[in-house]
Amino acid sequence: MVKDKNFSTSPRKALILQEAAHLFREKGYMASTLRELAKRSGVQGGSIYHYFSSKQEILYQIMDSTMASLLFNLKEIIRDEKDPVEKLKKAIRFHIEYHVKNPDETYVTDSEIRSITKGAYDRIVRKRSNYEKIFIQIIEEGIKSGGIIVNDVKLVAIAILQMCTGVSHWFKEDGLLSMEEIVDEYINFSCWGLIGKTGK
Repeated sequence: MVKDKNFSTSPRKALILQEAAHLFREKGYMASTLRELAKRSGVQGGSIYHYFSSKQEILYQIMDSTMASLLFNLKEIIRDEKDPVEKLKKAIRFHIEYHVKNPDETYVTDSEIRSITKGAYDRIVRKRSNYEKIFIQIIEEGIKSGGIIVNDVKLVAIAILQMCTGVSHWFKEDGLLSMEEIVDEYINFSCWGLIGKTGK
C-alpha cells in the first residue's frame, strides 16, 4: 500500500495545484493561462496571486512536491526490506502505482521539465537523480548478493523506470487487466526478462 507524507499546504492551495496539474497535462504549460486555472479552481482571477507569485511558481511546486513525495514514499516502502530482489519488486510496484494514481502530477513533472527556469530545473533534476539512484543502489546490492545479473546498472535502472512510468499513460480502470495484474507482469518481466527465470 502506498503511504504518503503530509506535505503541509492549505486546502485551497492544494486544489489550485491539483487543477493546475490537470490543466498543464491537458493543454500544456505554455498554452495554459492563470485565468482558466482560476476558473477551474473556483477563485477570482487575481486571487491566484494570493497563493502563488506566478505560473512558473505553480509549475515548480507541482514538480517539487511530486518528487519529494516519490522520494519519501519509496524510501519508506523499501526501508525494512533486506533482500535486494524483493526490494526491487517493491520499488517497481510503488513506482507504477504512484504514477497511475497521480497521472497529472507525474506527467507534468516528467514532460514539462523543459518549461521551468534554470535554478528550478537544477533542483528538480537533482531530486530525479536521487530517485534514480535508489533503483541503481538496489540493483547494485542485488549484484553483490548474486541475486541480480546485469551488465550496465544505470542503463537497466533507467529502462525499468521508463517502462514502468509508461503504464500511467495507457492504464484504464475498466481494462482487460487489473492494476495488480499489470504490476505483477511488469515485475516478472523486470526480474526475469523474456527468457524467464528458468531459461537458458
